[in-house]
Amino acid sequence: MGYITGQQALGRAGQVLVPEGKWVQYISSPKDTYALYATGHFRSAGLLPPGRATKLYGREVDDEGNSLRSSCNYQLSGHEPGARWWSINVAPADELSVAASFTARDAILTSDGDFSLAISKHASPGNWLQPTDFGAMRVIMIMNEPYASAKTNSALPALKKLACE
Repeated sequence: MGYITGQQALGRAGQVLVPEGKWVQYISSPKDTYALYATGHFRSAGLLPPGRATKLYGREVDDEGNSLRSSCNYQLSGHEPGARWWSINVAPADELSVAASFTARDAILTSDGDFSLAISKHASPGNWLQPTDFGAMRVIMIMNEPYASAKTNSALPALKKLACE
């Protein structure tokens, strides 16, 4: 019984649903009662927990609530994440240590600071992130040293499915 409870706690520890969206925020605060499980959640996936100056978000569904698949084409769009440095990654839903990344350094922004990122196996003009063929996937957004305006989770990008193969 203890083993199963521990595995369930590791699976979802440190995850908080962001209001008004499909994003989940991953938290690993040492002040949290379940910090041991939250840290274990990241380590069991082969990852280090996020630092105190890092915000980490993920999602496994598009804006319509459909599971994300690497065989589909998606458009991630919104305002540039308000942080000193940020990245958007796609990874298999069950293997976060194997991810393709798109970073702030690579981004092409509009004059208003908006961006649009194509997530597709096929090349796309502008910002493009190519997932490998791994089936179910997760989109992860990492914000290092977020600005004060980004600390409210108010401007997370939308994720729209365009087509599937």
